[in-house]
Amino acid sequence: MPGKGKDQIVLVTRQSRKEWIHPKGRRIPGMSGPASARREAYEEGGLKGRVFARRKAVVICAEGSKKILLTLYDMRVDKLLKRWPESRKRERIVVSVAKAGRMLSCPGMRRGLRLLQKHQR
Repeated sequence: MPGKGKDQIVLVTRQSRKEWIHPKGRRIPGMSGPASARREAYEEGGLKGRVFARRKAVVICAEGSKKILLTLYDMRVDKLLKRWPESRKRERIVVSVAKAGRMLSCPGMRRGLRLLQKHQR
């Protein structure tokens, strides 16, 4: 899937479609952080695969006028679905790590990307 041995990243747009982000979401009540991340990756980006609970990055990003704390998890994507719950609300792209770093406007998300890359080594 994405990368097939290469480091590639899946990004999605915010629902406004004006900014590229990591698939993310708030923790779902009753679910662990990794399980919530897997659900959000499916809903926002049509991603199926394995979330690595120990490979994570905690970052701060601005959402409007408030700052939010995000936990980003590394995920091995096994399947990119053609249709997913938010496919009409978002775009999805698979890019190199370097290009993803240039596309992410939130400094916290860029930092998270760098931290997750360190975890893979």
